[in-house]
Amino acid sequence: MVYIELFLVIGIITIFSYILNNILYKYLHDYSTLTAAIIEEILKTYGGYLIAQILITHVIFGLVEAIIDVKNSGKKGIYPAIFSILGHGAFGYLTLTVFTLTENLFYSILSGIFAHIIYNSLVIGIVNNLTNNRP
Repeated sequence: MVYIELFLVIGIITIFSYILNNILYKYLHDYSTLTAAIIEEILKTYGGYLIAQILITHVIFGLVEAIIDVKNSGKKGIYPAIFSILGHGAFGYLTLTVFTLTENLFYSILSGIFAHIIYNSLVIGIVNNLTNNRP
């Protein structure tokens, strides 16, 4: 029963995040990376909390995002896919650690949001540098 709940929650989180992120990108463009981090971390952490699987929820969300990266970009999506799994796993580990230490869901979500925003900012900076410095 836990597996059904886990996949149901992660499926709902993933679909809802995907729809919201696409809508926000249309209106906010680059700023959508901030809102995406906020939306994803709230949904993943709260959903994982409800079924007592915070870390697993983050990792599987990263795996689903990785599959989408490869599906949409082919071989070019392999590195983003790897970083998606590792990044979401790291956000989940951080979030779970903060929750374990503080027993405060708000603090754990906030830590995940900050980590995700920093990660997104670094990735965008690296990608922009690579594409702007190409001949």
